[in-house]
Amino acid sequence: MLARYFRTLRHLRPSQWLGQLKVRVCRRNPARLSSAGEIPGRMVSQAVLVGLPSPVPAQPPEDLKAGRFTFLSETRSLGRTPDWDVPEASRLWRYNLHYFDWLWSLLPTAAPDWETARDLTLKWIANHPPTRHACGWEPYPTSLRVLNWSLLFGIRHRERTAADPAFRDALLVSLQRQVEWLEGNLETHIQANHLLENLAALVCAHSSFAWNDSPHPPPHILRHLRHELDEQILGDGMHYERSPMYHLRMLWIIEAMRMAGPAQWHQPLADLSRKMKRALSLLRHPDGGIPLLNDSALGIYADGWTHELTDDGPWALPEAGYYGARAGGDFVVIDAGPIGPDHQPGHAHADFFSFELSLGGQRVMTDTGVATYDRGAVRDYDRSTAAHNTVEVDGDNSVEVWGAFRVGRRTRPKINTWQPTAEHFVLDAEHEGYLHLPARAVHQRRFAWQPGCFEISDELRVRQTSEAVARIHFAPGVELRVDGMTAHGRVGDAGFHIETTGADSLSLEQSMYHPTFNQAVPRSVLCLRLRAHPPKQAWTIRVRWDHTCRS
Repeated sequence: MLARYFRTLRHLRPSQWLGQLKVRVCRRNPARLSSAGEIPGRMVSQAVLVGLPSPVPAQPPEDLKAGRFTFLSETRSLGRTPDWDVPEASRLWRYNLHYFDWLWSLLPTAAPDWETARDLTLKWIANHPPTRHACGWEPYPTSLRVLNWSLLFGIRHRERTAADPAFRDALLVSLQRQVEWLEGNLETHIQANHLLENLAALVCAHSSFAWNDSPHPPPHILRHLRHELDEQILGDGMHYERSPMYHLRMLWIIEAMRMAGPAQWHQPLADLSRKMKRALSLLRHPDGGIPLLNDSALGIYADGWTHELTDDGPWALPEAGYYGARAGGDFVVIDAGPIGPDHQPGHAHADFFSFELSLGGQRVMTDTGVATYDRGAVRDYDRSTAAHNTVEVDGDNSVEVWGAFRVGRRTRPKINTWQPTAEHFVLDAEHEGYLHLPARAVHQRRFAWQPGCFEISDELRVRQTSEAVARIHFAPGVELRVDGMTAHGRVGDAGFHIETTGADSLSLEQSMYHPTFNQAVPRSVLCLRLRAHPPKQAWTIRVRWDHTCRS
């Protein structure tokens, strides 16, 4: 256990250690904040939210008016005066309640339900006061709430807010306290998307309201934001945590800051947004949705961005380590990148060289997704190598994922070859994630794509005999039949064949698909099992559809 903690903690940055000290020892009780409200501040923004979609899927306004909230596939009735603590709900569900993302369903540009939005906001202010153990006053939910209140009350509906002095003053007093609390409690111990959310909230709040003589974000907040953007948005446009789901969220954050923040930031943020939208377009399946790589789930963040799928042919996001190709309704995406930033891999999975495949516009081979962020067997499975379309050795994970968000032992994959042409590509990569095992195994995988054929060639270099399993998880509804060492499948109008060589057995088993939180759908998984003998063992999986496959 101590060794695992060492392998996990040695990657933390000094700023994270200092942040941990502050959180565990020095964090102030928010109830002891200075008495905000003698000077309630003023509204200063003249921005317009042009084209900024809701950050989350809409909820029925009539449900919200009745006190019914739906998050993470769970609906709870909290009453017209909600119990904001909801002790029986999961922490993540309670977080979503306090985010106030649902406020966007009440306050669209046209026909807003102002009275319900006003009433619920005032009830939160009155009935969820700042205390050390109040869920809604933790920095992360505080950030999202501050951001949503700033954008909706301070910009989209500022005239309505300004015309309601009682509500305006209560809002500004509460926001002043929340902003003061957040400025003193940035999540430097976590960093990554949490810290970017903190900074974005402060930038938008200070751009929408003023509580002193300077109606601008503090310079040190802008400097900190610039540093985080430079680090967190990779050169290829992907967010550095390498989760398509959080990439969606960070894109929305950057668009919000572009519209609401200081004028001198508009163009740099527009440039970042353009890069991120390009990366998102490359990652999209033919159905328009994101792949479920690392911690990703469908339907958590609204994908309101107008998009066109990229042209046919191979593509790459080399800094993120994502590679793939598109040919009409056929699409593949391969994860051959690092698990994420070394100092914060909390959303990483043990998934080196996993992939997703769509045929004829429909998902056929899929990742597992995410059912929960709660520590336990389900979370362990979702992050495990066995839950992904790759090779497991001796029943172990290629990355030491543990707890809910922790990673101990880890490695970085090596790209040996990336050779794209107009319609084809070859990707060859290897990783040493199994060097800790007695077999000292190294996994090398070669992908070859051309229209009508996708070939995966594996090689396992070992020092002693090992048991290996290569798995392919299929989307629910895919029909499969195994005949010897060959499998035949169909989804909709798309038929395909899978030929294997070099394995000892090929079997059809069951696994669970978690397309979003708190959902589990049975689906088929194809398992190739073999004993790998020194010095190396090789096998091949060839997927063919419609066209003749050339070797």
